[in-house]
Amino acid sequence: MNGSLSDACGVLVATLLGVPLILLPGYALGTVTGILGFRTLSTGRRLLCSALLGIGLLPALDSLLVQATGVPAAALANGALGLTALVPAARALRGRFDRQVLAPMLALAALWLGIVAYALIDLDTGTALYQPVTVIDLVKHAALTRTIAESGLPPLDPFFARPERAGYYYFFYTLCGLTDWSGGALVDGRTAFAGVAFWTGIGLLGLFDRLLAATGLVRDASPRLVRSATLLLLPAAGLDILLVVRNRIATGIWLPIPEWLNEQVLNWPASLVWVPHHVAGALAAWLGLLALAEAADGERPGRRAEAVAIAVAGTAFAACAGLSIWICLGAVAAAGTWLALLAVERRWREAGRLVAAGLVAALLAAPYLRGLLASRTETGPVVAFAVRGFGPLEGVAEEPTLSVLRLILLPVNYYLAFGVLAAGTLLFWRVVPRRDAHAREAGRLLTIVAASSLLIGGFLRSAILYNDLGWRVVLLAQVAALAWSVAALVRLAGARLRLPGLLAGLLLLGYATTLYGFAGMRAYPAAANPKFAFLNGRPDIDRDLRAAYAWAGAHLPRNLVLQQSPDPPRVFDFGLYGAQLVAVADREARLFGAPPEAVAARIALVASIFGEPLTGAETRGRAREAGIGALIVTEQDAPWGHPESWVWRTRPVYAGPRVRILRVEDLDE
Repeated sequence: MNGSLSDACGVLVATLLGVPLILLPGYALGTVTGILGFRTLSTGRRLLCSALLGIGLLPALDSLLVQATGVPAAALANGALGLTALVPAARALRGRFDRQVLAPMLALAALWLGIVAYALIDLDTGTALYQPVTVIDLVKHAALTRTIAESGLPPLDPFFARPERAGYYYFFYTLCGLTDWSGGALVDGRTAFAGVAFWTGIGLLGLFDRLLAATGLVRDASPRLVRSATLLLLPAAGLDILLVVRNRIATGIWLPIPEWLNEQVLNWPASLVWVPHHVAGALAAWLGLLALAEAADGERPGRRAEAVAIAVAGTAFAACAGLSIWICLGAVAAAGTWLALLAVERRWREAGRLVAAGLVAALLAAPYLRGLLASRTETGPVVAFAVRGFGPLEGVAEEPTLSVLRLILLPVNYYLAFGVLAAGTLLFWRVVPRRDAHAREAGRLLTIVAASSLLIGGFLRSAILYNDLGWRVVLLAQVAALAWSVAALVRLAGARLRLPGLLAGLLLLGYATTLYGFAGMRAYPAAANPKFAFLNGRPDIDRDLRAAYAWAGAHLPRNLVLQQSPDPPRVFDFGLYGAQLVAVADREARLFGAPPEAVAARIALVASIFGEPLTGAETRGRAREAGIGALIVTEQDAPWGHPESWVWRTRPVYAGPRVRILRVEDLDE
């Protein structure tokens, strides 16, 4: 079957499976708890809120279920919970539902599904396979989803075969694993991930709908105007397109990923297809805070209402910890600041609810946190102090002068990264008095969370591989910036939405950045950028590798370790298409906590199999030492080009034009 058609069908099936696995269970949770005014919402808003509750609560609950009972039982539990909401949801859809709203909602959902598919599936021409640039991260998403679907939680390390389980924030991939298992042969790890990414985008719309309502900042505006402003601003990125043009002038080379020229602040569409687990973490954090803010803003709640708010908030905070540990750090800082303010104001009941929710979160997240700490081998600090990097400054000066310049220009850095949302935020604080902005607890939380996340992103960085802390924690501030910008626009608008000149210009530049980044996902080979030379360099071989891994998944034991060359800077096909484990992926195989020295030693051992003229006996010995059961060899590997090598002296279990699979036990002497 054509790879593109197979992927498109898989994404569609995975998205549809999100209805019984995410949307309807979220609807059931909203109906039972009544949280965020769920029972009083219109049908469309209730569906958006259902997606928010499904993404924000189920990852914690499902992960505990998977650890206790396995993937099948957890999938069936989600389905059973969803069944309880099927009748009321169907009744609501048949009832007083604005048909004029339905058509745009379906069109928007179809557009969003097309964007997700565009960003994540392969293009198969029949002779070559063209992968999107998102495979840089998609290999991790697909491999982790696959291992959860097959081996449960905590997950096996998909990048480095070892007896210890992987140490990673895996809650998002729990939902993906349930989708993968439920979809059978029609869905794999990649398409399951795409389906859950789709529903995360719907949950994001649900968050903004509930957040704007909870703050009261747009209470006098028409819902249609608020929706228009939200959808107008949501796709806009920062001003990274200016850095792309500057880099092109300086180097003569186009960089397909504009955010690589500065410390990342990804726009919402790009975040949702690259790192939806971090977006889901932001949704969960805000859901927990909104549940407590709702209780703080209302009349003195009864015991049941208090218990519901604490339970929902605690579950959401636990989900945040397992969805994104970096987002969780920002949420913890914001919650600590809020707790201190409540204590200063002697609002002990509200402070007590926040503490109680934290205790619930700690209890629910304890098994995950214990496994995370036990499965990672870092000995140095995980987080380090550093002033946020600023692309235009890099290479201009040495430390400590560079850090001083970074500090001075940090506001400029953030303005460039946030673009129209930075301008919208400044406009909001010009036209809205602080007493109005903080009239409700949710409004005050916007300021607390934004300040906390920007301070962490500005002065701390993660010390594991990349600065994921600095890149992802600012998602919390992006939520606040969008809410403020929408509120500013609708307050200035009359019957029609109009943008001031500066905001209109920044919005167009933000759109240009977003569109350029999505174009670069497919057009990166045309850029001829040497940084991307390792990526899909031989589309014909990648097509044969996909076919070979599909054959291996159907004909070789799942516990067999299947190894291709780990020598390139990054290796993707094993994780995108494979069903078996790999001895070592590539130089980033320590991502899930494997010891760096063990990774380096195994790469050296395994790379020699594909790069040196070894005998069959030598190859078999090294492969067995690495725990490898079968080798997958391509025409790019050195032994392929030697007619007398073990590649040609051994009978393969699979032979394609450019790829062969050989069992280690069959290698000749």
